[in-house]
Amino acid sequence: MQAVLVALLLQIATAQPIIMDGTVGDPQGSRVPNATVQVQAGGTVVAETRTGVDGLFTFVLIGQAGPFRLIVTAPGFAQYVEDLSAAAPEPLTITLQPAPFFEAVQVTSTRGDVARADPTVTAAVFPSSELITSAPLTIDDALKMIPGFTLFPSSRVANPTTQTMVLRGLGGSGVNRSLVLADGVPLNDAFGGWVYWGKVPLMAIDRIEVIRGGGSDLYGADAVGGVVQILTLDPVRTMARALLEVGSHDTGRISLFGGARMRGWSVGGAGQWFTTEGYVLVAPDERGAVERPSGSAHRSAFAFATYTSGTGWRAGARAGVFSEDRRNGTPLQVNDTDARQASAEVATPVGAGFLSAHVYGGTQRYDQTFSTISAEPPRAFELLDRSQRVPTRIGGGSLQWTRDWGRSSILLGTEARVTEGHSRETPAVEGVTASTSNAGGSERVGSGYARASVAVTDRFTVVTGAHADVWRAAGDNSSFEHTVGAFNPRMSLAYRLGETGLALRASVLGGFRAPTLNELHRRVQIGNDVTLPNEALRPERLRMAEIGLVASRGRASVRATGFWSVLRDTITAVTLATSPALNIRQRRNADRMRSAGVELEADVRLPHAFSVAMTAVVLDSRFTGRSHLRNYRVPQVARYSVGIGGRYDGRLWTASTQMRVTGPQFDDDVNTRRLRRATVVDAFGGRTLARRVMVFVAVENLFDADYDIGRTPTRTVGLPRAIRSGVQILFP
Repeated sequence: MQAVLVALLLQIATAQPIIMDGTVGDPQGSRVPNATVQVQAGGTVVAETRTGVDGLFTFVLIGQAGPFRLIVTAPGFAQYVEDLSAAAPEPLTITLQPAPFFEAVQVTSTRGDVARADPTVTAAVFPSSELITSAPLTIDDALKMIPGFTLFPSSRVANPTTQTMVLRGLGGSGVNRSLVLADGVPLNDAFGGWVYWGKVPLMAIDRIEVIRGGGSDLYGADAVGGVVQILTLDPVRTMARALLEVGSHDTGRISLFGGARMRGWSVGGAGQWFTTEGYVLVAPDERGAVERPSGSAHRSAFAFATYTSGTGWRAGARAGVFSEDRRNGTPLQVNDTDARQASAEVATPVGAGFLSAHVYGGTQRYDQTFSTISAEPPRAFELLDRSQRVPTRIGGGSLQWTRDWGRSSILLGTEARVTEGHSRETPAVEGVTASTSNAGGSERVGSGYARASVAVTDRFTVVTGAHADVWRAAGDNSSFEHTVGAFNPRMSLAYRLGETGLALRASVLGGFRAPTLNELHRRVQIGNDVTLPNEALRPERLRMAEIGLVASRGRASVRATGFWSVLRDTITAVTLATSPALNIRQRRNADRMRSAGVELEADVRLPHAFSVAMTAVVLDSRFTGRSHLRNYRVPQVARYSVGIGGRYDGRLWTASTQMRVTGPQFDDDVNTRRLRRATVVDAFGGRTLARRVMVFVAVENLFDADYDIGRTPTRTVGLPRAIRSGVQILFP
């Protein structure tokens, strides 16, 4: 910034004020709000200001003696220091680099409008730059590097009803206990809780935030295991992104995003088309003539418009559509989904704080067919068993107020949600359809919540809050009706040990998850396993404690977290009867589940644009209490998992690799179906041809490992080696 320095010296000499403007952003091009910008002269601060929501800042210098130094700080980012004599011409453009991973800014842990770092939570942030330059094709596969994150199989080939994730061992039997959001709107299926990961186009994603350890104090029901939030791009200027790729298994994807900002308006849209022929899930030694590849295709799109006034209020709306078709491994087993969703928000300064209101609503239709597959000769033919149509409607909204006092803040809010869903089932006898039956009902959730974050000193932070819920569910064709209340508090502490780079933190919290309409009313069949609904299910209740140590020195950062949790009235599929042709199970409250373990995360940023990351978890998750499941391990939860990743981000070349090792686990409640240990290696390499244009090659399961993803009791296997290539275009 030689031109800036010359201007400064000339104006200082004539005692004229200097007005300086600039922008603070991150490496992905997003603006950084609430960053502190200082100018020092002779070690003394001579000017200071903060960036606005658009990342802009302005300050005035009046005749000061140099030399001058510019210092910029923001939560979650490393401090930026630059001598003005070595800077670039006006306007000033500052790019902040991320701080150690555990200090990354996020909005999910505070449910606020401004991103900040919360030292009391176990958070992970995946920026867009990493997601689009990693080998995993789908979002859920990329998130498997998170300690304790389990999701089998990949969403590209899985029946949607099995797309449930596990965090910290709180899983099993296709139950989803973690909340997934897209810009604050639930992405979980309203009827069953499973997740459609393809609803958000990849190139529209700005970052993904993952909070482990429960989020019921802020998000209420459904957030027992944690919260995953997908945040999309908010254009600060005219911008566009495109991804085009093709690969093995007849896989193809086109993902697009475009947006602009002008005269207070921010507008844009995104779309994605995806298809894959998939692969045969059944292990080679158990396949029969009935087998077909499990493939899928989906289309998704959304558009948005937001207006921000000069006085600080804003209003916006968004609408999206999603359509998906799947083949589930045999000629007669198929399903498809069609969904529509819209949301709107209004936010304005009120009472020295910020008041925001959100509403959303949507409809969805889910169709699926089930078949009976012959045992002898093995898997030689199938007969249609039944078909289902599941229409669902959902609506909800929230109102919350936040206020900051320096480094402390308070949040107050209320929210409500109404869901109506039905399972219309048509059975078939020897392939001939019979009369249709109807089951289903409605549920309503109303709640209020509060949270206070207090920076007692520069080293000591206290966060406390609570979420009170009232859940009501009723059936359509029975006298079933439940009304249950819940109160979920949280207390968290964080203490930094001087300038040693060490910090301690601890939390105790409660959680609550109500049974879904799917668990209450819908019959499900996967392979030879039939799972019956149960209208008598009670909500699950969680108690959890965790303690952690974080350390950062130079380019290395480490975080270790120990946790202990008990889930009462655990809902799981309990085996009632077994036979070679059919296994009958029913969803029941199986007393208690206890999960305890230790997570380890490490990040080392080496010279010359290299970095290495490692994650690991060792845990024991099993049923306790007095039920017949006592001491059995929770299904679909491995005793350990390890992830190791490496990355190179150069000017022309980008490369990344990751290895995941997942320990053995069981696929049933009585621990008879064992899934073997799995080791999978992925790799990505890209070359920048021109500014913002990259060609790439990605390989999943590089060494073509054979690993288990299920036993029903037929053994199903994971994705074989898959290769794809394509081009990414980012403008500007």
